[in-house]
Amino acid sequence: MKRNPSVRRGWRLPTTIAVAGTLLAGFLIASAGVSSAAPTPADLNPTERLLVEWPGPYGGLPPVDHATPANIEAACLHAIATKRQEVAAIVANPAPPTFENTIAALDASGLEMARIQGLLQELLAAASSDDLRAVAGRVLPLWTALEDETAFDPQLFRRIDTVFKALPASAPTPDARRLVVVVRDNMVRRGASLELEKQAQLKTINARIATLITQFGQNLTREEAALVVYVDDVAELKGLKEDRIAAAKTAAVARGQATKWAIPMQRPSVWPVLTSAESRPLRERVFRLWESRGNNRGPYDNAPVMKEILQLRGERAKLFGYSTYAHYATAPRMVGKPETAAVMLERAWELLLPKTQEEIANLQKMANREHAGITLAPWDKLYYAEKYRQEAFGLDAEAVRPYLALQNVVDGMMWAAESTYGLKFKEIHDAPVLAPEIRVYEVSRDGEVVGVLYLDLFQRTGKGPASWTAEYQSAVRGPAHLLPVVTLHSNVMRPLNSEPPLLAWEVANVLCHEFGHALHMLSNRSTYRALGSTNVPWDFVEVPSLLNERWLLDRKLLLRFARHYQTGAPMPLELIDKVERSLKHDRVFSVNLEFLATALVDLRLHLLADGRSIDAVEEEKKILAALKTPAAIKPLLPVSSAFHTFTEAYSAGVYTYLWSDAIAADIAEAYLEAPGGFYDQEVAARYRRTILDAGNTQPMQEAFREFRGHDPDPDALFRRFDLLPIAKSQH
Repeated sequence: MKRNPSVRRGWRLPTTIAVAGTLLAGFLIASAGVSSAAPTPADLNPTERLLVEWPGPYGGLPPVDHATPANIEAACLHAIATKRQEVAAIVANPAPPTFENTIAALDASGLEMARIQGLLQELLAAASSDDLRAVAGRVLPLWTALEDETAFDPQLFRRIDTVFKALPASAPTPDARRLVVVVRDNMVRRGASLELEKQAQLKTINARIATLITQFGQNLTREEAALVVYVDDVAELKGLKEDRIAAAKTAAVARGQATKWAIPMQRPSVWPVLTSAESRPLRERVFRLWESRGNNRGPYDNAPVMKEILQLRGERAKLFGYSTYAHYATAPRMVGKPETAAVMLERAWELLLPKTQEEIANLQKMANREHAGITLAPWDKLYYAEKYRQEAFGLDAEAVRPYLALQNVVDGMMWAAESTYGLKFKEIHDAPVLAPEIRVYEVSRDGEVVGVLYLDLFQRTGKGPASWTAEYQSAVRGPAHLLPVVTLHSNVMRPLNSEPPLLAWEVANVLCHEFGHALHMLSNRSTYRALGSTNVPWDFVEVPSLLNERWLLDRKLLLRFARHYQTGAPMPLELIDKVERSLKHDRVFSVNLEFLATALVDLRLHLLADGRSIDAVEEEKKILAALKTPAAIKPLLPVSSAFHTFTEAYSAGVYTYLWSDAIAADIAEAYLEAPGGFYDQEVAARYRRTILDAGNTQPMQEAFREFRGHDPDPDALFRRFDLLPIAKSQH
């Protein structure tokens, strides 16, 4: 959101996550803007159409039909100038600083910039091109520089500090008082209290890091587009379903190799091979190329990019008086310090290592029956795990897909949101969209429209991999009332015939995860942008999405919506039983060594980041060796393609998924203890009031305590999967 995001790219198909827009969002600027009161005359030029109040119903919808790279760049430059003028006016105000003329005015400033930021980030993620990426490369440093200029303005900070020191009398409401604290904290964290010399150093560091982060992501995008495994003989694809083989042929033809089959290095193409292809040499070729992304010598090599980012992050932390970047990054989050996150990750590793070794031993036995003398390797693990799933639980993953037609999954998600939170979704037409397959929905509750949701679910050229949720425009519920405009993305493969797209369970789970982010954004009731849903601490932002995955497991929902795409018959209870047993065995992805390896590498790299030169690939090897990582286990995201690690939001923060999964498990226990289960109206209303709707209007520790009656219990997650000793598992 992304957690993304994040927004980030979501990570159930690794990327989100999470809440997309993170790279471009300013420290006081939301991911989308608040509309001006001015109408949009028909004679406005295309650039102006991107800046003023968007046309159409619902307070305006994003005019993507006018969003050419040239128009966006012109709009960005105009928005930067406007933001600078607005801040200057606050500083020059001769009246004594007050909440309204300083804090509220600053929160409301930059409307044009926020609007164009949301639009550009969405286009970069979902309809990118070389021209658009070039525009981003030029304007991103300008935005970063303006944020620094705003944060480093001593007169502005004095005005903010004056209001802060006069609390509580200086702010009229609890939300206003919270805004004062958040704005000042953000200013200090951005460098407002640093000496001039350090501020100058910080400006240079920030601008360079912003450029390097963009380069890291673009290297991955371009290399993934270039990397492909070609297959000369279709027999080598034995084990794959017919639609996967047909997709491989289509991919080869598109690359001018009509006599071959192609496996592009994109997860929807790679994972079926690693899971189902009987050819071990093919699995190895695909895995090794997949793992090499960002670590191949040449124009897309991320090694020097990672080294410079880590060194600059360490230098930034030192400017603020922190010993390492990990300490700087975790200070404003729920964990407060990296040691807290490390303890949780390492405890999970200790609990899971013997269990994983036992699981690998079982897979090795299966491999021995088929191939005498092989040692289970990373490219074997998914393949034999699928076989084990079939043998131990009688579950063939492909047997589930006919019951998970894409539209059924979407209908089920929306029905659950209506049953639990009272939200209704009505499809609307004629909204400007980036591609014709994108669908747009009006979202309402009790007859009141609360937002607009775009569903962009299919693969296409120019669209990033995986799944994520973003905001074209974030909600403002105050006098400048503005509806949230949210967009949920995935990369479902298009069917090659007239049959509906059928989803693997994991992909359906991803959609439910991202839909949870969308619900969080659509529910935002904050009066102020800086207190909105995606401004909660970054190690809480994944909680609503992880919690929302639990509804997909609900039998009431499955029996109603998991219906065979040909016969309409509900998923048999026996098959549901097998799915439940299998998922209990597999656990959620954060409760597996592959994720924990990624999170521990991320955290330990940033604990080293104190300004020294760091070879991330070599350090990753040392960290995995020190953890005694089994040979069959590789990080879910090798460091050279670990997008999360090298964004700003998730740096030293990949642990967020385990932390958030634990909080989500604790919240889920509140539902499961209630008479109505996951549809219990009293629990849902309390969850909405204290967490889902509230955004960042109070510290999340307090919000959680108000909802649950106690501090987050990390053991809730381990209880869910029976990972604790029996005496501790009692609840």
